[in-house]
Amino acid sequence: MLDPDIRRLLDTVFSVPPQSGAPDVAQLRAAAEAAPQLLGGALEPVASIRDLRVPSPGSLVRVRVYNPCSAEPMPLILYAHGGGWVVGSLESHDKLCRILANRLGAVVVAIDYRLAPEHPYPAALDDVEAVWRWACVEARTLGADGKRFAVAGDSSGGNLVAALTLRIARTGGGQPDAQLLFYPALDAACMRASYREFSTGYNLSADQMAWYWAAYRGNAAPNTPELSPLAAPDLSGLPPAVVALAAADVLRGDGLDYAQRLVAAGIPARIVDCTGTIHGFLRWTGEVPAAHSWIDAISAAARELLACRRT
Repeated sequence: MLDPDIRRLLDTVFSVPPQSGAPDVAQLRAAAEAAPQLLGGALEPVASIRDLRVPSPGSLVRVRVYNPCSAEPMPLILYAHGGGWVVGSLESHDKLCRILANRLGAVVVAIDYRLAPEHPYPAALDDVEAVWRWACVEARTLGADGKRFAVAGDSSGGNLVAALTLRIARTGGGQPDAQLLFYPALDAACMRASYREFSTGYNLSADQMAWYWAAYRGNAAPNTPELSPLAAPDLSGLPPAVVALAAADVLRGDGLDYAQRLVAAGIPARIVDCTGTIHGFLRWTGEVPAAHSWIDAISAAARELLACRRT
């Protein structure tokens, strides 16, 4: 049973005929920017917002720093937006990042990483890693307590921050205290049963997701762990996780299997199973009131992980 507001959106806003052939990237990007204006509701105020630029290999990456209204010491959370590695920006996820900063009581650093197909794997991951290492050094300057850190992302952004933890495990450095993954894309082979179960009719189709994967991965093999975190043979030593699943979503199996593998590796992983939802719903708070309740549930689980200081 889908949430009635989500069913309404499927029958109206998202009721478009299937497109034949490769999608138009410019149209996809324009739609991603328009969606929060149509569905995201009013802007939530925060104490301050700053746009900065951070050096990354071959580029300067734009970041946006959200400081909520809080007198308590705040963790720092690096946020990578979704959009199939092809669409999305600081603007497309601005409303969600404001809400998360307030609900989590955290300094949120959102990253405007390079997009595919112009910049295929590993460009986006390289940008995320560069901003992560910069943010850890600059945490106090940015308003955080410098003791607690997390990474977060939705969809392809969830892929990037999960891949970041694998890269840190391989190359060295301190891991985040938590990874917050919202309906993440974690398997470029698109082999989970949810790809068949929810292949059409739920906004993000199996064919669309396969196209996004192909646009991002370039010449990399689908089983490259930092491309497909579920292909990693060993997940031990990674950060504890909160994994939010949409109910009717081709990526549901990715998130579920990743959480279960973390637990099998001895890593705490909390699943927030968002009943009645579909992929992308967290950005539709203006049209789907239930999204607020699920963000509250996700935030509560994340705050529990971040309550203890890093040792």
